[in-house]
Amino acid sequence: MDNKNLVAILLITIFSLNLTAQERTPLKNPEELKTKLLSQSKATKSIVADFTQKKYLSFMKEPQVSKGKFYYQQHDKLRWETTSPKSYILLFNEGKVQIKDNGKEKDLKGANKMMGKINELMLGLINGEVFDSKDFDSNYFSSSKNYIIVLKPKSKRLQSFFNSIEISFSKTTTRLNTLTFLEKSGDKSVMKFFNDKFNTSIKQSIFNTL
Repeated sequence: MDNKNLVAILLITIFSLNLTAQERTPLKNPEELKTKLLSQSKATKSIVADFTQKKYLSFMKEPQVSKGKFYYQQHDKLRWETTSPKSYILLFNEGKVQIKDNGKEKDLKGANKMMGKINELMLGLINGEVFDSKDFDSNYFSSSKNYIIVLKPKSKRLQSFFNSIEISFSKTTTRLNTLTFLEKSGDKSVMKFFNDKFNTSIKQSIFNTL
């Protein structure tokens, strides 16, 4: 066998493996998954996890990579804290939204309505309420290792930000492992969660102080 044929076979094999890894099929009984996720979310009092985010921009060859910490406390407290390559904190607490960018708090006056929608969306992704939200059409899929839910926004306000949101849950634990935002521009952000801990004690200062 000559080198050209060997290379061709290797490329076909690799391509076939990639297709298999990405293959997804419509979920036959989405209600069963929704019930499981909602039940699990009600039993989840808190979450602490590390995350990485890759931002794929159309004008850049390589994705922008950031790392940080995620905190959640039932029912309405969230903190996304990016620590690398720069400091950025997004804090949701009882309907109030705060942002601190590189050590400076941002003025959100005039953006409260939109930030409220984002707050509602992020909490809904954690507690499962987004799956029955009137703001989205939901489609359910299954791959070899994950359940995947694709949310398509209905409201023009959300459509101006996102084409769709994909949420991937482990089939083994039904815990969230990947969150993907596909934007109108064609850019996308992929967040992966790891080292997650559930129902552990979290200091209240985490949600009260930027």
